[in-house]
Amino acid sequence: MNMEKRLLLAFVLSAAILLGWSVLFPPPQRQESPLQKAPAAATQPVPVAKDEQQPEEASPIPPPAQDDGVASEEIPDATQATAEEVRRLSNDVITVEVTNRGAAISSYRLLAYEGDEGQPLELVQDVAFPGRTLPLQMLGDEGPDQELYSVEESEGSLVYLWSDGRGNSVRKTIRLSGKGYGLDIEIVATGGRRDDLVSVGTGMRNPGEIERNSRLALWGEGVLLADGEVERLKRKKVKSVIVEAPANLQYVGFEDAYFFSLLRPDGGVSEIQIEPFEYSLGGGEKESNRILRISVVPRGGELRGQLLGAPKEYNLLQNIDQGVEKTLNFGIFAPISILFLKVLHWIYSVVGNYGVAIILLTLGIRILLFPLMHTSTVSMRKMQKVQPKVKEIQARYKKKKSDPEARAKMNQEMMALYKQEGVNPMAGCLPMLVQLPILWALYRLFLTAIELRHAPFMLWITDLSAKDPYYVTPILMTATMWLQQRLAPQAGDPQQQKIMRMMPLIFGIMFLQFPSGLVLYWLTNNVITIIQQEVTLHLVGERRLRGGSAKGRKDAKK
Repeated sequence: MNMEKRLLLAFVLSAAILLGWSVLFPPPQRQESPLQKAPAAATQPVPVAKDEQQPEEASPIPPPAQDDGVASEEIPDATQATAEEVRRLSNDVITVEVTNRGAAISSYRLLAYEGDEGQPLELVQDVAFPGRTLPLQMLGDEGPDQELYSVEESEGSLVYLWSDGRGNSVRKTIRLSGKGYGLDIEIVATGGRRDDLVSVGTGMRNPGEIERNSRLALWGEGVLLADGEVERLKRKKVKSVIVEAPANLQYVGFEDAYFFSLLRPDGGVSEIQIEPFEYSLGGGEKESNRILRISVVPRGGELRGQLLGAPKEYNLLQNIDQGVEKTLNFGIFAPISILFLKVLHWIYSVVGNYGVAIILLTLGIRILLFPLMHTSTVSMRKMQKVQPKVKEIQARYKKKKSDPEARAKMNQEMMALYKQEGVNPMAGCLPMLVQLPILWALYRLFLTAIELRHAPFMLWITDLSAKDPYYVTPILMTATMWLQQRLAPQAGDPQQQKIMRMMPLIFGIMFLQFPSGLVLYWLTNNVITIIQQEVTLHLVGERRLRGGSAKGRKDAKK
């Protein structure tokens, strides 16, 4: 009996610790970085024509002809603009603005997604501070490039030119990658500009106050893929570093929980530079924020590839492929999370509300798990009934705890009792162990799925990816968890039961800041579990349903 009690307690506490630890103490960064591994053979993305259905894959711009005045040995004439101007590239999913001051991306908006103020979501971080650079802006010894480039449009491309007439020049070509989320880019620098860095950006997006202060929020983090392995660079931990880029670097850039902004080079990067910066939104110490600036050094002064800013939507990322799908991090039980996500999509297509879809998904999972839960509840009830006999055995050996032979004999008597009463000590715990992967997979799903971002449920819950503003669902979740414990067969000694009674309060406090979609799942799960427990006890003749005998209710409380 003791073994069963301790296993039960261990499984429940493991689930709580697994959730709490991941929130309070994220896993540390790995010491070995893919950037520091030996270079391997370069891999290049497959070109996609401008009018194809999967335009997100890079479509490299061909090198300029040798007689274009930039890549030739002739020194081009001085070329620059006299005034700043902004040009726009747009399709059905993105609108990109390019300024000729530094020939950089000043705006990258996703038209199908909204920011906090209801406008199309902006991926370019626009808080100005010393050291901030825009995507594609170059960095030299004197800081970010502030030159005014001349610009011309050619066959849907924006071509930016700058030259000082003394052998230093830069040519940038930018165009939409068809109808998708990407931009095809080419940069060719000569003279003293060949060694300039090209900025991938300084952070990403402008998160609201709730995101900035949340332990669960993931914003402005660095990410790269090399050697087929994703490395995530925590903005609060990374120190300034310059490393040699692997020959097979597939992308480097920024991500948050729902979006990313990546540079996908065609093997033309020799170094990667990562620098942390501090900036303040209001001048106070508490409002200081840490952000990363990521830049690359083009090999030989030339860089070709794609700048890709997109949502982490599962089907979209699968279409893009080439490692981009790895930015969607569902954790160690990703296949289970993906299965639940597909089911959630299907339910939503029928009911049109993700909150209702979560409830129905939870109901379906509980129906599938009912045989396991039934077995667990029945086993725990049997264990509870033989508890007096177990205590009698333990009492006989109480004074011989330090005697190994006596303890072995006590365990033998207990196992014989279990066999005689038809009780399996493990039957109550194994079903709980089976549920842990499901619990963790759903936890990761509700933290990561962009489908829940700004998705309303009902009444005051207008965003299933944000916390309940009035904490109604966490309070209800705590209450139902407490009720579930009161109605379930009690296991363990008084000290263990006391610890278990604290679990609803611990979970309730922890879930106050969790996304309301996750809290809704847990609340629904608690309610269904209570119903299942009552049904199970009704089926075995210990009725506590309405209309059940007083004796059945009294026996159930023992």
